[in-house]
Amino acid sequence: MIEKVDNLIKPLLQRNVIFSFKHKNYKTGKLLLYKVAGNYMSFTLITEKKKETFEIPFPFSVNSTEQSISFDYRLETLAENDYELLITLKSITKVKNCRFYDNVLTITAL
Repeated sequence: MIEKVDNLIKPLLQRNVIFSFKHKNYKTGKLLLYKVAGNYMSFTLITEKKKETFEIPFPFSVNSTEQSISFDYRLETLAENDYELLITLKSITKVKNCRFYDNVLTITAL
């Protein structure tokens, strides 16, 4: 899966991109570089004001279209059609609020 992510993100390097959740922008800027380390992916963006580095968890699934890449963090994707596991995952209480929990992150090239 790391190879698939590499192949999808490499064409976005040195391009302006938008990271968004449900059509709400999370980060915007020129994608300078990225790195996969353990369970996290680190991205470096050049924004209008500064160079910014941030980390996101490695996704459960990755999908792509011509102009965007979707990182899927939904519990349904993690459960992989196992209904009992899905119920168990949904019954666990969250320790803290996380914007990635049960959500989809979309990276769109401008």
